[in-house]
Amino acid sequence: MITEWWHSLLSKWAWDDPMLLLGLASFVATALIPIVLWRMGAKQAKRDSEQAKRDSELQARILANLTSVSQLQRRDALLGIVPQASDPTYLALLWKEIREYEGADWDFLLNHLRANPALALPGTSTGVKVQDNLTDAAVSNYVDGLERRYAESDGYPPYPGLLKFIAEVTRQGSKVEVSRIVELVTGPTAEKQRPGHSFYRELVTALPQVASPLLDAVERIDSRAPGGLKLNVLTGALLAVKDLEMGRQGPGSEADEVDELKRDIADALAYLLHRDVLRSFDRWEIKGSTDSVTATAAWLIRAVGWVADADSHLAMRMIQNLAVAIESVPESDRIGGWGIDDVDVRQGFAWISEKCPELWETYGEGLEKAATEIGPWKETSPRKMSLPPKH
Repeated sequence: MITEWWHSLLSKWAWDDPMLLLGLASFVATALIPIVLWRMGAKQAKRDSEQAKRDSELQARILANLTSVSQLQRRDALLGIVPQASDPTYLALLWKEIREYEGADWDFLLNHLRANPALALPGTSTGVKVQDNLTDAAVSNYVDGLERRYAESDGYPPYPGLLKFIAEVTRQGSKVEVSRIVELVTGPTAEKQRPGHSFYRELVTALPQVASPLLDAVERIDSRAPGGLKLNVLTGALLAVKDLEMGRQGPGSEADEVDELKRDIADALAYLLHRDVLRSFDRWEIKGSTDSVTATAAWLIRAVGWVADADSHLAMRMIQNLAVAIESVPESDRIGGWGIDDVDVRQGFAWISEKCPELWETYGEGLEKAATEIGPWKETSPRKMSLPPKH
């Protein structure tokens, strides 16, 4: 029955019938339009997604650029703020902010902040305390700010916190630039801080390597520098040499290190004596000096005796010029003679006579005569005094 119906339907169709063709076209169009629209929509969605991604990336780049520009502007602003800031709360906030930077910017800003004198030196409690890793570079940053930190004196003691800072640096195994410390404490700030000889003695105790450079610095210090600066530097350094010789410098100084220090000290003293730097004590400014010139001379004699066996040529330069240095002690300082420092005179001469007998044969009489003119010292003949254990 169905077959008959189908044949009947086909017999009635005419393929050239416009209605039939229109119907077929309508059917095909009806079927294809959703597919075409779907494909067009999918392509548009893909294009929109890609465009949105590009827009998002562009916005991210713009935002990153703006952020970078803002950070650079803030960094540049911080460079002007960091060295001058003094309020403790603000400084603490600056420290936290700077530590959020990375790489070169972080190092650059931190370098400037460490030099701010309002920041506490590591090992001290005066100023804003921060947790810092004391690398050699960090120590150098703090040293950069010392000149400004000590440009004015706030009273006694001189250079507050400096010795504790050096001790902390040493404890953490970092290095401090000796030459810069010497330049600091013997330069313009010394006229403001007015350190006595005890400060220089303690400085050598904290940093033994500074002994020889301190002696070297005596030459360039003006003899008329206020506060008896030239004499205080020399006196403190020589007393520190006595401490080294007697083993008072504290733990950490091995025999090899002491021998090296001894040679450096001999080199410095030989230079000063050979260049006649120490033959004019009577023309030095002594007002403000914290010990007598006779004490300085006694410790000089002892120091020369101690280091006389470091090098024969250096020994000759020291010993042949030592009498002239003793003779230059001013008359005003000879009133009390050698006092309790006569033991240092005896010990120094004993070392010279036993370590350098030929030089003593040549210069010993002149040395004894110069010393006797200041006051008695010969309780025991220097030739018969025994040497202490050799360092």
